[in-house]
Amino acid sequence: MGILQNSESQTRVGLRTRRGLKGAVERNRLKRQLRAILYTQRFPLRPGMDVVIVIHPKALSLSPTRMKDELRTLCKHIGALA
Repeated sequence: MGILQNSESQTRVGLRTRRGLKGAVERNRLKRQLRAILYTQRFPLRPGMDVVIVIHPKALSLSPTRMKDELRTLCKHIGALA
C-alpha cells in the first residue's frame, strides 16, 4: 500500500493484485470486496491523495470484516485516514 499527495481535492484509489493471485474470478472478487469497503461503507480516506492498494494472495482467506480491519490498520499506519 502506498500514498502520494495529488493536485486534486478528490482521493483516487488504485487496486493491484500480486502475480501469485491466479484466476480472474478471484482477483475481481477481491477487488469488488475492497471497493465495497472503500466506497459504500464510507471509509475515511484523506482528501487529495492517490492511494494504491496491492492485494496479496493471502487475502483470499480473509472474511470481509477482517479485510476491512486490515485495511483500516494499514491506512492508519501510512497516514491515509482522515
